[in-house]
Amino acid sequence: MPARFTARLAAVLAFGVLLSGCAEDGETAEESATPGPGATGEGFRSVDCNGVTDADITDVAGPGLYRSAVVSDAGCFWQEDTMIDDFGAGMGISTWWYRGSDMATERGLEELAGRTLVELSMDDNQGFKAYDDTACSIYVAKGGDVITWSVQTMNSETMPDLCPMIEQLARLSQDRVN
Repeated sequence: MPARFTARLAAVLAFGVLLSGCAEDGETAEESATPGPGATGEGFRSVDCNGVTDADITDVAGPGLYRSAVVSDAGCFWQEDTMIDDFGAGMGISTWWYRGSDMATERGLEELAGRTLVELSMDDNQGFKAYDDTACSIYVAKGGDVITWSVQTMNSETMPDLCPMIEQLARLSQDRVN
C-alpha cells in the first residue's frame, strides 16, 4: 500500500474510533446523543459540518491545503494535503458537535495536552480557545451542546497562522448554527 494512502486510512480510522467512543458500552449512538443531567436550554441547530462548507475551508485556509475526508452527523474532517519530504502530514481541520457534553471535560483534556487556554465568547455563547505551536482549538457551548473547531499540523512553519484561521471558521459556524 502506498504510504500516503496508509496515512489517510489511519486518519479516517482514528476518527471512526473517536466517534465510536462517544457511546458507552451497550448504549446506542442516539442514546449517547441525549443531553446529560446538567444540560439545559436550547442548543445549536444541526447542520452538516456545523454550517461550514468545503469552499469556506478553501477561502479561510487557502487553496490546495485541505480536502474533505470525513462527513458525519457528529462532525467533519478536512485532511491536510501537504507533505514533509515524502511523508504526508496527515493532520487537518475538524469540527465536532457534542450533545450533552461538559466543557470542564474538554478543558481538562486540553490542559493535559499542555495547551494554553483562553476564555472567549461568541454570539453570547461562552467557550475557550486552546493552543500550542502545532494546534489550535475553539470550544463553544450553548444549552446542552458543545461545538469544537480544531486544526492540528506537524508542519506549522508552512501553514497559515493556525488560531486566526480556526477563529474565522468558528465564527462562520456560530453565525450559521446559533
